[in-house]
Amino acid sequence: MIDANTYHSLPCPCGSGKPFDECCFRPNNRVSGNPMDEAMRTLREEQQGRQFSSIEDANRFMHEFMTRQNTTPCDDFAGLSPSEMRAVLATPFDAHEVASFADVLPQEPVCPATTLFKALADAVGDKGLKPTATGNLPRNTVREISIALNGTDTFGSERFPHRIQKETDYFDLHLTRLVAGLAGLIRKYKGRFILTKKCRTILDRHGMAGIWPVLFRAYAEKYNWAYSDGYGELYFMQRSFLYTLYLLHVFGSEEQDGLFYVDAFLIAFPAYLDDIPECHYMSTEEIVCSSYLHRTIDRFTGFFGLAHVEKSERKFGETTLYKVRALPLLDQAIRFHVP
Repeated sequence: MIDANTYHSLPCPCGSGKPFDECCFRPNNRVSGNPMDEAMRTLREEQQGRQFSSIEDANRFMHEFMTRQNTTPCDDFAGLSPSEMRAVLATPFDAHEVASFADVLPQEPVCPATTLFKALADAVGDKGLKPTATGNLPRNTVREISIALNGTDTFGSERFPHRIQKETDYFDLHLTRLVAGLAGLIRKYKGRFILTKKCRTILDRHGMAGIWPVLFRAYAEKYNWAYSDGYGELYFMQRSFLYTLYLLHVFGSEEQDGLFYVDAFLIAFPAYLDDIPECHYMSTEEIVCSSYLHRTIDRFTGFFGLAHVEKSERKFGETTLYKVRALPLLDQAIRFHVP
């Protein structure tokens, strides 16, 4: 038999990319249905009655066993193997066995991200824009873009509207400006916002079909999804963005309740609940549900036009309901190489 301590140095078959003893083996793991349990049962069955003549023989057996475990499709991962899941989490833009990303879209995308960027780029123009003392877009520019796109220069609910006073009042525009900066499309030069040479080259050659992939990658890799949403860091949610898109690829042809994707996420990563800080007014499950729907489904897949996200009107004290369906842009932007 192999000493149990041998297991702890192995990569966790849950796909997290962490060593077993830092992931599902943790004694304080509160989640039932530990994804390692089945692997351990299978290992014991295959070891039953087997004798090893040497350490090398035992290591060879373990290597072959772990290779099978890591390359076998897993139902909890919606058909991905643990090896594929590790690539999805660790190197999403280089996980070529799972997915490849378009450098240029086959046609102009229609989504909030590029609609806002086009309006922003038009406002910056050839002369640039002088920022405010706080480094944001001028108030009049923000109002003009809001009127052009939304028909109003107010924000908030219809019942209690407020006139836009600053860039952050129009948060989607603020978000677009930040991501465009991270993407190297807009920068400050001699006290003005300007379009970079990189931006102008892409616009001249490809238009928004070339801008979208640049914004998308900057949002996924560089922008902090936790910014200004009140849920805390919860970085793993951002790290697993490609798995969410894979779920949309597999299940998104039909409209699903947003909770379907929350459940699929937690089935794949049950130990994630252990990383959520305790909160006196929300359970860990409620925090994951609310933050995942807002941060990943709405702010990510909806903002980039990868999914149609329909939200119900929320009454006080009630959770917003989401209906989610994949859009054609998902398959145009990302080609999945697994079922």
